[in-house]
Amino acid sequence: MKLIVKAWAVLVVGFALSGVGVTSAHAGPPDVKNVAAPYVPWIRLAAGLCEQVNGPLLAAQIEQESNWNPLAVSSAGAQGISQFKPATWAKYGLDGNQNGQKNPFEPEDAILSQGHYMCVLAADLQTVPVDRVVAMLWAYNAGPLATEIANGRPPNAEADNYARRILNELVPKYRP
Repeated sequence: MKLIVKAWAVLVVGFALSGVGVTSAHAGPPDVKNVAAPYVPWIRLAAGLCEQVNGPLLAAQIEQESNWNPLAVSSAGAQGISQFKPATWAKYGLDGNQNGQKNPFEPEDAILSQGHYMCVLAADLQTVPVDRVVAMLWAYNAGPLATEIANGRPPNAEADNYARRILNELVPKYRP
């Protein structure tokens, strides 16, 4: 019952954010396979926040970012399962599990925040002349400003490889 109440609260947040962006060629189902059971409801909720985000995309991103390690910390200071840098977390982090704290090391918070941030990126990058999901992935990796400045080209080789691996290798692994 507690999870249902939390899920309802998150769905209300999702409904409020659902107007962000337009349909992408990569829009798809919230359902995933090959994801540990505790993460599945959070992936589904996060995938429902906007049309450009789907379950397999979020799961693939998490594998690329942290290999599903909720305590991961990168050499660049990114934290948690979804690898948020502290400044990005301060701006976009959500209290997904409704426990009164926004914590990048809590998978429920991080996964919902990842979906929310991807929707923000989708809305903010509408004028970048490249597939919206590719632009979102570049921006999640290299930052939205670098992605805008690159104007349809990868902002750097790491961001390009990041998007290619997620879309070509990892997304199929998580598609139901």
